[in-house]
Amino acid sequence: MPRGVSWWHVLLDAALIALAFVAAHGLRFASGWIAAPLGVIPLEQWLLLLLYSLPLWLLIAALHGLYYTRLRQSLSAELGALTHSVAEGLLGTILLTFALRGLPDSRLALLLTVALSWLWLAGYRWLWRRLARRRPRAMVLGDSPLAGYLRRQLAGPAARFSLAGASESAAEFQPELCDAVFCDAALAEQLWRRLPDGPAELSVYLLPEGDSAGTAALSVATVEGVPTLAVKSAADLMMMRRAKRVLDVGGALLLLILTSPLWLFSVLGIALSMPGPVFFSHRRLGLLGEPFRLLKFRSMVRDAHKIAVDLDEFDDKYKLKHDPRITRFGRLLRKLSLDELPQLINILRGELSLVGPRPIVDDEVPRYGPWGRLLLTVPPGLTGLWQVSGRSDTSYQQRIDFDLYYINNWSLGLDLLILLRTIPAVLSRKGAY
Repeated sequence: MPRGVSWWHVLLDAALIALAFVAAHGLRFASGWIAAPLGVIPLEQWLLLLLYSLPLWLLIAALHGLYYTRLRQSLSAELGALTHSVAEGLLGTILLTFALRGLPDSRLALLLTVALSWLWLAGYRWLWRRLARRRPRAMVLGDSPLAGYLRRQLAGPAARFSLAGASESAAEFQPELCDAVFCDAALAEQLWRRLPDGPAELSVYLLPEGDSAGTAALSVATVEGVPTLAVKSAADLMMMRRAKRVLDVGGALLLLILTSPLWLFSVLGIALSMPGPVFFSHRRLGLLGEPFRLLKFRSMVRDAHKIAVDLDEFDDKYKLKHDPRITRFGRLLRKLSLDELPQLINILRGELSLVGPRPIVDDEVPRYGPWGRLLLTVPPGLTGLWQVSGRSDTSYQQRIDFDLYYINNWSLGLDLLILLRTIPAVLSRKGAY
């Protein structure tokens, strides 16, 4: 094993795997709960199988990096490696029973061993992380958009790494201050000069160059042992977009049926409480920058644009908490998010998606900086990460970061998760004004 092995984890894994073997034997043969028509395997023979299997299981776990990279992995990545490790350990044990005569063979007992091993090994890893107080420290090197985005994310309290420092140059990198470093690919050679003996126990992550790097159109692929960034084909992306469109149309039609009483309530309320049109439309940018008219139920008085408001109150928000232009019934519509129901029509037209980034206006594109072009490569959404993460109570930069995260990690699974989180977000009414 390389330097930096966590021997405590090796010993603890060995103890838990051994305990799983013994417990599985007890459940299968000693408990009397499960019939053994082929006879009971003596415990001493089962322990012999454990003696041969345990080194193999630990070796496989080590090859998956569970003892020297685990502390720098996310929990999901570690559990994924653990699952592969336990499954391969089972396969290795089965091969041992074929190769060495005299070793016992009980498929049910082995399955119980695997289940208990995974449960206990995963459980203590989760508990270990919950009890650990220090997050690994990381430095971010570079001035690319990805480096700037990562700096903001690591500065948050919920990030897996704590931000130990940041610099636009590798010349200021201090390896003794951190456990990991995120570096623009253009600075990789400079960074390596600062590490003449290699990265040792330091985790080094290279950030792809370009403002579109890391998007959902890219994936990691290994070709003849060479790690590469693979770009999804136009056919693959088209299939994903078609599946998303089917979800949009089906979801919008279902919501139109379910919310039809709310449409009647909103239309009657607007007509009776404030003279003027029922609907309000506003120019927004859609896919590839194509402009469209975003529909809403009107919540402001007629000619609201003529009423002066104190722009200082916006404070990096684009909505006022106490906007004098909003009527009493309009405020109710906004509190219940009913003013956004007409956007289901935008979805059926293909101008909007159920889930996506915020639909922005032309003047907002420069605020996204180098990410402005990337933002327009996906259709905007009725709901999104911004909607389920505080809505108007978030800062403008946070809303940009939510949009970027969505674009970089888009999948149908993420869309479904956001849709499920939208329901409690709307019911809580947090940030709705």
